[in-house]
Amino acid sequence: MVRKATLDLEVSVSSIQAIRIFRELAEEAGWALERHEGSRLVDRFAIIMPMAQSARTLGLRVLDGPMRGTELTCWSETRGSAGGLNIASWLIPGGPDQSFAKALLEHWVARMDRCPWRWTFGERSKVGYLLPVWRQSRRRFADLGFSTKKSAWPHESTTVWPPQNEGSSATKRDDLTSNDEEE
Repeated sequence: MVRKATLDLEVSVSSIQAIRIFRELAEEAGWALERHEGSRLVDRFAIIMPMAQSARTLGLRVLDGPMRGTELTCWSETRGSAGGLNIASWLIPGGPDQSFAKALLEHWVARMDRCPWRWTFGERSKVGYLLPVWRQSRRRFADLGFSTKKSAWPHESTTVWPPQNEGSSATKRDDLTSNDEEE
């Protein structure tokens, strides 16, 4: 069986908030959505031995528009003895390098009430302070084009949502302001 090419992001926000923000963005763009729930097999480490465990998943799938087929599935898993990590898994046809996908991810991050790649000391201590997850999350967001420096939050989006152009590129906010100034 072939595994789908997903973009899995460990985030500090709850699964419900991540789904809610995606739903709001899709509704603003006028896309039809389908909700899905399920379960996913995850590993939980008990002392030194991995144990298979089931995690409940929540998700939304876009049914029409330029991002048809895009899915966001979120779940929370416990990697150690306590605490949970929230994971947002994006399935984007054509990959996250498309302009619509970049605009969607940019606005998804900008609308979060806290930085999705930063956890408090208490959260990190509860799950496991030395896990590589904390640095990997920052690296994945940086690979997507986000500035992950401490002074870079809150994130200001550079595109307009919903994108005005149904074609291949999202409208830049700078382009709109320069057009307004010329008139």
